[in-house]
Amino acid sequence: MRWDADVAARDKQSSEMRQVQQQSIIAQQAFTFQRLNQIAADTYQRSLSIKADSDEKQIIYRTIVKRDPVGRQCVPDAVSDRLLDYAHRLRASVVHSVAPDVDAAHRGAVTTGCRLTYAQAVYWIDPLLAALEQANSQLDAIRTAQADRK
Repeated sequence: MRWDADVAARDKQSSEMRQVQQQSIIAQQAFTFQRLNQIAADTYQRSLSIKADSDEKQIIYRTIVKRDPVGRQCVPDAVSDRLLDYAHRLRASVVHSVAPDVDAAHRGAVTTGCRLTYAQAVYWIDPLLAALEQANSQLDAIRTAQADRK
């Protein structure tokens, strides 16, 4: 009888220890999920703020460029070709189904006129900077989440 009581007491103690360990793990996971959700929400709010600031700047830039005759001048072909080639390489690296030389038939099509005006370049600058800032913000959030896990 005493033997059965000792075995039952040890089983109960072992069961309680496992239950405490499981509760600790569940609490830690809940805290981790809560922290990751907080980081994601902060990053999302930061992205919205970046986008709103970029949109405001775009409106201002468009107003300024409309009044400035320099905006209608052509960017040198070497610069516009380099930008176009870079855009194709970037697109090909992200979208694998697109061939790297997807626009080869159209490259020689425009011999007169502009491929890119200074006004168009100005319109691209702020959205590109905003996209970079958003990406950096997301990378920072990932680093923070990884640091919190450790």
